[in-house]
Amino acid sequence: MRKDKHVISLCHGPAALLSAALGESKDDFMYKGYKICVFPDSIDKENPDIGYMPGPMRWFVAEKLKQLGVEILNSDITGKTHQDRKLITGDSPFASNNVGKASAQALLKEVGLN
Repeated sequence: MRKDKHVISLCHGPAALLSAALGESKDDFMYKGYKICVFPDSIDKENPDIGYMPGPMRWFVAEKLKQLGVEILNSDITGKTHQDRKLITGDSPFASNNVGKASAQALLKEVGLN
């Protein structure tokens, strides 16, 4: 983000955004005020044995991002995507195709081909 590049994330991927808060105060979090789609904590809490996780999660992605001032736009997994500035996110693997399309459009626009 500091180099003005796009960040593209899907499902639980926004957990990587939390690394931007390391060593920073909550008020300095670079994604504070952003709106995103992310895999819902409610599903991880209700179904810890859904198959992709080895057991219950020790912390929840959306919860941590909300604490840092990020607005979560979805509460379910419908394939929803969202772009906020140069951050493109999707709620689950169901959003893969739409995240790909949104990313391609954003990158084409960036180089003046759209």
